[in-house]
Amino acid sequence: MIVFCEYVIPDLHRNKFLAWAEKQAGLWEKAAFMENVEQPGVFVEIWKAEDGPDAQRIKKERLEGRSEWRQMEEWVKGGKEGLRLWTFNSVWREQ
Repeated sequence: MIVFCEYVIPDLHRNKFLAWAEKQAGLWEKAAFMENVEQPGVFVEIWKAEDGPDAQRIKKERLEGRSEWRQMEEWVKGGKEGLRLWTFNSVWREQ
């Protein structure tokens, strides 16, 4: 199971965001943090969740958790509402 988080950082704020993100790298230590090659400024985070409750915990932390996460909302297009989170489950069960 994964939690997928996607958001857009407008070009106007991209350098500030990336400088901040580098200083806060520990926030993403348990996630893949990537930027779209074809569409710079579109970022994704991929978090591995153990189960449904863990996925909900990750989503809650990402949306309502530590103040460090809230600091980036000023650069996200649409603010907090610009964060899009989805939970994905494997189609084929791992053996």
